[in-house]
Amino acid sequence: MSNPVLGVTDGSNTVSISAKYLTRHGLIAGSTGTGKSRTMQTIAEQLADLGVNVFVSDIKGDASGFCVAGKENKRNIHAPYEPHLIEANYWSVSNRFIPLRFSLSDAGTILISRLLSLNPTQESHLSLAFSHARKKNVPLHTFEELLDVLDVLVKTNARGFSSSSVNVIERKVVALIDSGLGELFGKPSISINDLHGLNVLNLSDSRKNMAVSIAPAFLLQMLFDNLPEKGDVEQPEYVIFFDEAHYLFKDSNKSLQDLMVTILKQIRSKGVSVFFVTQDVTDLPDEILSQLSTKIIFSQKVFTQRGNQRLKALANSFPDSELDVLERLKRMPTGVAITSTLDQKGNQTEPKEVTMFAPATTMEVVEDEILLRSSNPKLIQKYYSKKAKKAENKRKWSENQKEIPIAQEIRKETRKVENPPEKKPKKKGPSIWDGLFKFLLKLLDFILKVVGKITTFLFFKPIKKFFKYLTKKPIRIIYFLIILLLIYVIFVNWGSIQSILELLKL
Repeated sequence: MSNPVLGVTDGSNTVSISAKYLTRHGLIAGSTGTGKSRTMQTIAEQLADLGVNVFVSDIKGDASGFCVAGKENKRNIHAPYEPHLIEANYWSVSNRFIPLRFSLSDAGTILISRLLSLNPTQESHLSLAFSHARKKNVPLHTFEELLDVLDVLVKTNARGFSSSSVNVIERKVVALIDSGLGELFGKPSISINDLHGLNVLNLSDSRKNMAVSIAPAFLLQMLFDNLPEKGDVEQPEYVIFFDEAHYLFKDSNKSLQDLMVTILKQIRSKGVSVFFVTQDVTDLPDEILSQLSTKIIFSQKVFTQRGNQRLKALANSFPDSELDVLERLKRMPTGVAITSTLDQKGNQTEPKEVTMFAPATTMEVVEDEILLRSSNPKLIQKYYSKKAKKAENKRKWSENQKEIPIAQEIRKETRKVENPPEKKPKKKGPSIWDGLFKFLLKLLDFILKVVGKITTFLFFKPIKKFFKYLTKKPIRIIYFLIILLLIYVIFVNWGSIQSILELLKL
């Protein structure tokens, strides 16, 4: 069993991560442009090569080039791999790639409340709505169905419901639908069986609303609810890279943090590893940071006293070493990170300053057509939504209907004057034969309909009623068969019967 490699130290010693302890979860943090996205890409492609199911959320769309081989890189002189491509499935919230959708009932009220930015009171109302839907066996796949349930509860004056709180929830739901994020929920919802291999959620077209970045949390909840217990494993079955993870915890309440801590603690026994990728490590709650055993920290730009305190706490979380972690975290060059993982015995390794390897796949932005060609066409066909496609086409059309600039309008009018449209000859109206032909067709259609109705009334309906009468009681079918048999016998032996009747007359 080989382990994913990260890079080399000053002494050209290769640093790797123990695949056995990846389920203890990890953290990749660094300011913009320091190299965290490339490290995420490097680890993901190595895990995919090892046969691990990998899910990568890519907010900016610059770490999606797995399906194209990379170029020779001087940083990869000591890397134990050569540039190569990896087959991957590309997902999106829209119909840009394979549409990724979840069912609201599978997502759970806590994560939905975070997506809607609800306060604790509104979150409790949402929980009551979900509970009511479960008791009444009402499906909750989309936000439209949730709105219907909320309307019913308000109209029936359900116990514990405040119309003012429900109105706030409904307004936020409508705003979310209008933003396009409503497409994240619906049918068909994602199946775990369709997440084998390397899967990339490209969110570069949805960055206007950064709330979409919490999409991997819904997948994490689904894996937690559905995967069986596996215990200790030699390598994880699923690894999820949660890009821009700080948006999940920004202004989050206690219930969300408790949920994520519970998932992180228990999902490791299901063979799932989670890597949080974030710009500022100080944005993650301490309860979450304490669950992350593998730390890959690039240069951190801190400008506040609170940030300095959190960064100092992060530096102190590394094992003791001769390396001045706090100072190096502020001054490291691009592509270099302070790294600490678990060794083969499960013990925390000393922090090392590691120059990270470049990915084996391309670091350039790849065209959508190439990404779609890499994706499984069966998955595209399975999750394609005509409704979502219509909504997307409508949105694109409305964006294109902008006012034409004055100069363009003047050119348009000039062309009209220079090239006046030719007058088209008037079309002749329909002749008397056309009208007669249409009348005969309508008459024929009327006759056929009348004949069909008469035939149905006199023939098919009586037969249908007769068979209904027979099938109500099985004994009637037996009587009917006996009568048919008697008729058949009489018909076949009619000559003999006539002779007997004539003898009887004599």
